[in-house]
This record gives sequence, structure tokens and C-alpha cells, in this order.
Amino acid sequence: MQEQLLEQYENLKSSVCFRGDLPIRLSAPLCLYVPERWRKSESRVLIVGQETLGWDFCPGWYYDWPYDPIVNWQDFKRVPDSVTALVHGYKSFEFSRYQPGNYRSPFWQAYRQFRETLGEQKDGVETSVLWTNIFRMSLDGGSVIEGNHEEVEQIREASRAVLRAEINILKPTAVVFFTGPNYNETLYSLFPGIEVFSFNGRDPQKTARITHPDLPPMSWRTYHPKYLSLSQQWGVIDEILGKLCVRA
Repeated sequence: MQEQLLEQYENLKSSVCFRGDLPIRLSAPLCLYVPERWRKSESRVLIVGQETLGWDFCPGWYYDWPYDPIVNWQDFKRVPDSVTALVHGYKSFEFSRYQPGNYRSPFWQAYRQFRETLGEQKDGVETSVLWTNIFRMSLDGGSVIEGNHEEVEQIREASRAVLRAEINILKPTAVVFFTGPNYNETLYSLFPGIEVFSFNGRDPQKTARITHPDLPPMSWRTYHPKYLSLSQQWGVIDEILGKLCVRA
């Protein structure tokens, strides 16, 4: 699986060229590390977020970094072994374990709830719950959808093939999109013909079970955990986990 993903990320590096000043405004892309537990597990959950809040790596931080600094897309294109480096960065990040403020964020609380409910330790590299994003890079350290139309389209197109390839290669048994209604346009464009169904009587434009030939039967789309927390709708996560446990 890892070798197949590396091929996809190398293709992203060689084939995508952003126009204007985007190369220095975009973060480096998210490149996943696949642990042994994922490869051996019969139940694999892929959590899909929106985009990173920045994604850069330099020597001297909390992890070993035997590579040149990679702080944006321009560096990703420039550094010879940048794909290998960013896979190392994903592994070293360890799902925000060493970033106290980020670790306590609703997104990572939700992520760890999936791990614990599925019988795993909440921390550690070895897991059958992986994380990726609907957008491969962040823009100006934050949300892609705050860019102009041309910028969003460029980033969306670059992200399209990679996310679908990750799902095809990783073969998750469940996918949960924590993307929210503001990202529906992107979700629907990445998966043309996606079908949306009511989930536990909720508004299907906000929280829904979704089906598509490239997604496993257990797939859902709901709000980002930050909004679920603020709106006191955290129970959505419990409901999805209940379905996963029933099917497991």
C-alpha cells in the first residue's frame, strides 16, 4: 500500500504546477504513512477532514528531520526527496500527539474517540484509523474555500485524483467525511454521481449516509467536529460509531 501511495504522491509532485503566487501560499501536501496495523486489520476507518492548518517541517522541532526544510508547495517541488520526507512527517506528527493545543481540538478528540471505540489505544502510530483531507494542501495556513474561484479550482483539481487513489489503495471499510456543508460542492465534484441518504432523520445536506462506487458501503458525511462541539451535536459521532460497531 505504501509503495502505491508513494507513486501517487510522486505523480502529484511531477504533474501539478500551480499558477501565480500559489506555490508559496500553499502548504506542503499531506502524504500518508500506512502502519502495519492498518494493513493487517479487517476493520479500517478513514477519517477525511477539510485541510491542514498549515503543514510544514523543519529541523529542531519535536521530531527527527533528516531532510531539507519543507514549508510550502514550492519547497515540496524543490526538495529531491520531499515525498519520502512528508510521509516521515505524517508519521512523526502522530495525529497531533506532541502538539498540546491541537491535541485537545475537537477534530483530534473525535479521531481518538474512533480509535478507542474500536478497541485501540488512543495514541500511537500503529492504528486502523487513518486521517486524510478533502483538500491536499491548505491555503495561507487555513481554509482553501476562502480563496478566489480560480484558486479553489486549481487546488480542488490537484486534490481530486489523490484522495480517490488513497481510498482505492487503502481500501477502508468505512469513510467518515468531517467536512461540513460548505465543502459539499467539492465533495460532489470529487465523487460525481454521489448519492446522499438520510441518516437517523437528520438533514441529509448536513449529515448523511453517502454512497458512490469508489466508497465503501459504510460512508458518512457530517459537520467538522469543531461545529459539532459548538452546536452541541457531538451525538452524531456516537451514532456513526454505533453503526460501525454493529457492522464490525
